[in-house]
Amino acid sequence: MKHLRYIVSFVLCTLSLCTWSQDFARMGERSIMGTARYVGMSGAMSAIGADPSATLDNVAGLGMYRRAEILVSFDYMADRAWQVGVPDTKGRARLFMAPQAALVLSFPTNKVSGIQYHNVQISYQRIHAYNRALRGTAENSPSLGALFATTTANLGGPYCQDRLNASEQMDLFESGYVNEYAFDWAMNISNRWYVGAGLRINSFSMSSEGKYQEWFDHYNTKGDMFYNYSQTRVLFNGVGASLAVGAIYRPAQWFRLGFGLETPSVSTFRTSTTGYFEAQADSVAPGSSSTNWPREFSGFHMPLHLSTSAAFQITNYALLAFQYDYFHQPGEIDRHSLRTGVEVVPYPGVYLNAGYAYESPFRKSYPLKEMDMSLERQDTYSLRTHRTQYISGAVGYRGRYLIVQAAYQYRMQRVKIWAHEAVNAPYDINADTHRVVVTIGWHR
Repeated sequence: MKHLRYIVSFVLCTLSLCTWSQDFARMGERSIMGTARYVGMSGAMSAIGADPSATLDNVAGLGMYRRAEILVSFDYMADRAWQVGVPDTKGRARLFMAPQAALVLSFPTNKVSGIQYHNVQISYQRIHAYNRALRGTAENSPSLGALFATTTANLGGPYCQDRLNASEQMDLFESGYVNEYAFDWAMNISNRWYVGAGLRINSFSMSSEGKYQEWFDHYNTKGDMFYNYSQTRVLFNGVGASLAVGAIYRPAQWFRLGFGLETPSVSTFRTSTTGYFEAQADSVAPGSSSTNWPREFSGFHMPLHLSTSAAFQITNYALLAFQYDYFHQPGEIDRHSLRTGVEVVPYPGVYLNAGYAYESPFRKSYPLKEMDMSLERQDTYSLRTHRTQYISGAVGYRGRYLIVQAAYQYRMQRVKIWAHEAVNAPYDINADTHRVVVTIGWHR
């Protein structure tokens, strides 16, 4: 009996907000990226300021400036991921980018008290980069083809009707970015209060390509092995706008308190999927070809971001900072981040930084997509980042005009991927990222 091979368009997944919320959640992801000083402090700069990337968490940090500045950063990122206990599933990805550029203008009022500085910043920040290759394998797992056979919907393609378990493998490749363009203003009031506000424009784009294969461990009466294969590509992109406000209070020379708020963004979001399903078997259930079309959404998609922090100045030679960040996104679990950083000045103009950060998951504990066969999408997988940790360090020099900084960051993540809703257990994946950042600039 000849093997049957069909390649047709197919779609699956629900039209409900729950289904599309995985895209919304991915748009809300953030990484600790920016200037080398910010990366070296693990982002714990909400109460310190005087750095373009510090305004990501608290725009009032712009009020700390006393002169004009231009900074540009370059970033090399190497990502490695592997399934726990399965050594032959390693995936690697590398990326070189310029994640930050900023122009700061400072306008003194020449007053002894009251408003002493008005500062303005125009900046570009990449707040997240999608760049990874993930692979997961499993044996004796429920078959996607068997799941198809339990439905009554027209799937638009062939599938094996076998009901037994299968050996499976899934490869997932991601690329893309989330960028933020900011127009910020802040002022210094008597060197005690620093307040600011800004407009943020977000742009986001991600491409996700999934390849899922499964093999059955038995044969039919003709002696032919059952085989299923699917390949999908998901694209989403959009733009949004949000507002940011913040304040830093300095009750004493050695102590600062910071508070920052960025509103959820009003955004337009567009997503589309393409793909096919292929089956080889004597017994398949063919269907008619289905068509996929893009979907558009408008609303509040990027999360609400609150940042609180405290910083302690130890004479003129060190700063110690603690920061807590809270992210709220409709339809997702609230996300939390704890950061700590230290800056030491061993010699005038030379700065040493070190930091640590922990971030909680950004997805709910039940991320599986329920398939109502509404024929709108092809991707069946669900992904959840369970935790993220950062360890970093930096060295910098600030001369009369020149600024040079370099930082290293090590990021550790635990990721779980569900190939489809009928699987027994997710792929448990470890991922680590090495990042080197170099920042150069000029001030006067």
